[in-house]
Amino acid sequence: MRKQTEYLVIGIGIASILAGIYGAYRTGELMDSLSGVLIGVALIGTIIIERNKKSKPE
Repeated sequence: MRKQTEYLVIGIGIASILAGIYGAYRTGELMDSLSGVLIGVALIGTIIIERNKKSKPE
């Protein structure tokens, strides 16, 4: 994956996490906002795993 694409996905992941936290803060409903946080964590986690695969010598 290209660096620009990685940065875009990380940015979307961070935005999703922040939107989930903001939604939980505004509404007080943690379960309604949990999906945004989980999607953001999954996006960032995917990029980290892909970076580790590239850097690991085989």
